[in-house]
Amino acid sequence: MLRFAVARTGVRQRVQVGSLASSLKYLSVSATVNAAAPAGKKKVKMGFKPKETKEKVKKSGMTHLKFEDAVRQLKFENLARDLNDLQLAELAADKLESILSTVVKFNGQTDKLLKELGSFKKAQHHELFRNHLSLVSDNTVAIRDQFLLKLDSASKDNRVCLLGEKGVGKSTLIAQAQALALSQHNGDVVLLHLDFPERIVEGSSDYILNRKMKKYQQPMFTKRWIKKLRAANEAVFKKMPLTRDISFVAKKVEHNLKKGENTVYDFILLNHDFGLVGPSTAFKFLVEELKAHSEKFPVLVSIDNFNALIAEAFTKYFHPNMVPIHFTQFEAGHFIEQLVSGELSFAKGGVLLAESKDLGECKTLRVGLKLQEHDPYDKRTQCDAVFADTMTKNGGVKPLFLKNLSKDQTRELLLFWDKSGVLQVRDYPTKEIYKSTEEMLQDKRARKVGEYVECVDPQAQLENLVQSSYMLSSGNPGSLLKINHLVF
Repeated sequence: MLRFAVARTGVRQRVQVGSLASSLKYLSVSATVNAAAPAGKKKVKMGFKPKETKEKVKKSGMTHLKFEDAVRQLKFENLARDLNDLQLAELAADKLESILSTVVKFNGQTDKLLKELGSFKKAQHHELFRNHLSLVSDNTVAIRDQFLLKLDSASKDNRVCLLGEKGVGKSTLIAQAQALALSQHNGDVVLLHLDFPERIVEGSSDYILNRKMKKYQQPMFTKRWIKKLRAANEAVFKKMPLTRDISFVAKKVEHNLKKGENTVYDFILLNHDFGLVGPSTAFKFLVEELKAHSEKFPVLVSIDNFNALIAEAFTKYFHPNMVPIHFTQFEAGHFIEQLVSGELSFAKGGVLLAESKDLGECKTLRVGLKLQEHDPYDKRTQCDAVFADTMTKNGGVKPLFLKNLSKDQTRELLLFWDKSGVLQVRDYPTKEIYKSTEEMLQDKRARKVGEYVECVDPQAQLENLVQSSYMLSSGNPGSLLKINHLVF
């Protein structure tokens, strides 16, 4: 009995321990399941947050551009003095003898046309005057006699290259020649002007191979150039009816231009193939139309900075095999080569070239003009004998050396600057250390060096300025600007 009681007591204790363990387990699980969630961050209701009002900062009217670019961007010429009271004559072909050695203005329509062509360069300091002005010099008469009077002959027989020192006025003479050509033919002349031909070779444009023509085309360059030509020659292009039918698609619209009904202007305006990234014959068609109408409308082709195009034989572009491309392998370069050689000739017209002294001497140009013999030991990168030879074909390109201004023309130019308010004619004060005691006592109104002093005898001082300026510049217009502190 005792043994049974002890065993029963042990079983009861084990049952109680097991029940306690189950209860504890249940409690631990229940605590985990039924435990309250921890307190989180209180949600903030988002609403409209008004913007902070800041004081408006007044922006400066200046620009980040350098001076030569800034004067165009800020239109400094609008601040120049109105020169209507000076009654300047207009540059005209039939009055050239009477306006020789005087400052003239361009016709209003001509001024606008040349500006669209890019004939006025930013480094010529046109910001000094409200309108574009120019001095008629002996060079103007020379370009009329040796080039403009021959515009009624074939362009292959009328090819001239302007040469001269830096600042002599080669680019200015091109603008004068264009204005005189418009005056001579009453506006019925086509002007094809390239102000920066180096853009053909510098590698800044896209290019694609036209396998049919076996030439590379530059859509970006051609499109921009044609846009200039369209704006400048709008009036004369509208007088040229198409000599044949042509169809093309532009902006998903098919255009069918008819011979005799539509004009060259319609073709340039509607056709967008000039900037097409792909093979195109638009430029070729335009040249053929200009050639067909050149019997009635002379074509004047002018290329400034011509030596920048031929200074190096090869361009910055490459063939697929990484061989550099020669500029004549481009459509625009080939067009120039044909004009310079006379292979492409308009019935009436001329080709006017001009060198730039910013690039130094160009052997290819001098050999092509027969001013220097070709050295057979020169590499093609030094002298492109092949292109120089093309310049000598069909009578060759004739050089025209430009002259500086005479003393009388220098006097006329400085006198005009004085009247227009861009030149100060004054007596320059002497530093105190160079004055005697008597001068210091007598001059009670002595001023600091650099302050404006009224001129006692303006005419005598102007003559002194003419003499000193001419002696220092030898009559070079660009140097005259620098000497008289008109360049900032």
